[in-house]
Amino acid sequence: MTGERPAADWPLRLTLLFFVLFPIGPWELRVPTMLLAVAGLLSLRVLVSPFAWAALAGLAALRLVLDWPMADNHAYLLAYWCLALGIACITRDPAQAVATSARWLVVAVFALAVLWKLVLSDDYANGTFFRVLLLADQRFEGLTLSLGGLPPEALDAARDALAPGRTPLQPPETAPDTERLRWLAGVLTWAGVLLEAAVALAFAVPLPRAWHWLRHGLLLAFTAATYTLAPVAGFGWLLLCMGVGTWRGGPRLLVLAYAACFALLVLLEQIPGGVFGG
Repeated sequence: MTGERPAADWPLRLTLLFFVLFPIGPWELRVPTMLLAVAGLLSLRVLVSPFAWAALAGLAALRLVLDWPMADNHAYLLAYWCLALGIACITRDPAQAVATSARWLVVAVFALAVLWKLVLSDDYANGTFFRVLLLADQRFEGLTLSLGGLPPEALDAARDALAPGRTPLQPPETAPDTERLRWLAGVLTWAGVLLEAAVALAFAVPLPRAWHWLRHGLLLAFTAATYTLAPVAGFGWLLLCMGVGTWRGGPRLLVLAYAACFALLVLLEQIPGGVFGG
């Protein structure tokens, strides 16, 4: 991988760092993926080897088989991304191939998220999803108690009402609620879907190079905001790897912004229960 190698190396190295910081699957998968990742970080030959990336894609796919049908959605994205990087390594212009794959994977991820939330889901647009999440997920306890205006005893009662055996996304009428909680659920619902739609549109529409900062800014804003609320660092890291993959030179401030966001996700992962946990 020559020519524009530094631009292409960023997403390759950061993806390998992903495997080191967020090991995947059981030990049978963790050992080979981490060994390959460390080898790629230390050796340029391994870093740009399509065989190494094919192996990582295969191991990521094997994880999906082992976790079927409970694999997280970002586990699928990881397999697609590793395959895209492996294919890029055998093209004449790897940096361009990485940028193209990264761009359209971002479009697919965000467009499909908007499609599910606004068209295919019965319980997102009306606020039910976030209302239940705020009540049932301990990572949001601090947010629910402060901005949601729900006292601790009412939150405990709500969790009892939403205990296993109930329909997961249809809370019973007896579950405690407040006007502020419904307002908070509505804000999170529509802020999320509008930002996702904006990211999908910004990456899908051809933009002059001078306006590429808009794509990066929206993706960084989404990642920082979303994974501060819900610390799923692995998913956020992958999205940032793809964002870096679309960078073909330009303001160094963007690279610093990505580096800061990467660091933020790693730090948030160390906070038990997340920023707003109880």
